[in-house]
Amino acid sequence: MIAYGPTASADTLEWTLVLAYQNNPSLNARAALRAFDENVPQALSGYRPKLSVTAAGGFNYFRQLNKTVNQQSFPNQPIYSSIGEDLGTRQFGAIATQTLFNGFQTANRTRQAESQVMGARETLRVTEQQVLLDAATAYMNLLRDQAILDLNRRNVEVLTEQLKQTRDRFNVGEVTRTDVAQAESRLAAGRSQLLLAQSNYITSQANYRRVIGVNPGRLDPGTPVDRLSPAILSRAITEGETQSPSVLAAAYGVDVAELAVKISEGALYPNLGLTAAYTQSYDTQPQSLRQTNVSILGQLTVPLYQGGAEYSAIRQNKETVGQQRLNLDASTAIRRGPRWCRAGDNWTPPRRRSRRPRRR
Repeated sequence: MIAYGPTASADTLEWTLVLAYQNNPSLNARAALRAFDENVPQALSGYRPKLSVTAAGGFNYFRQLNKTVNQQSFPNQPIYSSIGEDLGTRQFGAIATQTLFNGFQTANRTRQAESQVMGARETLRVTEQQVLLDAATAYMNLLRDQAILDLNRRNVEVLTEQLKQTRDRFNVGEVTRTDVAQAESRLAAGRSQLLLAQSNYITSQANYRRVIGVNPGRLDPGTPVDRLSPAILSRAITEGETQSPSVLAAAYGVDVAELAVKISEGALYPNLGLTAAYTQSYDTQPQSLRQTNVSILGQLTVPLYQGGAEYSAIRQNKETVGQQRLNLDASTAIRRGPRWCRAGDNWTPPRRRSRRPRRR
């Protein structure tokens, strides 16, 4: 979305970054982050009971044909009798279930959902950094191309004046025709460079509008960012390992994969649950009896053999853990000496942020 208006010009680099953060459509990933937030209450629902209410109603037609033999009046003569009744029935009930133990799957799913939320937040930070970097790059490229364009314009003006002076000198016999041709050639090359600079400037303007979301105005010179960078290399490496969103996202990815293994292993544990049911049914005919059933049952399920799918899922998730650890190693790799390696054998994972998603 491109915003146009009288206040669309960005005079400073800082204001340009603000506009890019507000207008760039790539940051719509916040909606995906809010979708990840809902995984936490979904996982927490495994701790809570489930309650349902049922109601049924209808009509039942009952008919029974009986056969009897009267030995006194008519020997061996069957007597048939029929009993029929049309009844309306009503039934109401409530069922509550509570999981007591499911192999720690609920706890692991909750921690996995929280790690997914934190990883998604770090991924959003990566996107934000890329958007802001693109904005700063577009800003500085536009300043550079504008300066180059002004330089080429002045160069064409100077070459035009030099050609005029050379022709005047040629008319009085001070220079030869070759000197005039060389001056004309330099002017033609300068005009060609001017056209190229104009094309680059228009391209930078379009890229600025694409990244920032507004048309460029008068831009102030950029300011150095050396004051914001660490003074020494080792400190920069430490801050990168502990604060880089790419490293933190990879670390949370390892947590998610490890918890997926524990969830798969939880399918091999027994499950214990509690079910409470209340049912009341009665007929709508007069003088009918009302029947009430109340039950509280505990159910224990011990898996013995389920086709091997659980073991396959465990092996699959373990392979995913290995891949996520390799991604973390790639994110924390630094150059030391003549080869690439991790930061020593005593390397420890980056410290996670203590801020955790709010449970609902």
